[in-house]
Amino acid sequence: MSVQVGAPAPDFTLDAHTGSKVSLSSFKGRKTVVAFMPFAFTGG
Repeated sequence: MSVQVGAPAPDFTLDAHTGSKVSLSSFKGRKTVVAFMPFAFTGG
């Protein structure tokens, strides 16, 4: 999926580290940064 710069991001839902679900739409109206770091805090 490709998104144009400046376009609204499509809504998605992911698992949080607490086991709950978090949706991008739950942050609507707030400035939000989305970062994807696969296994960032796991040992090598």
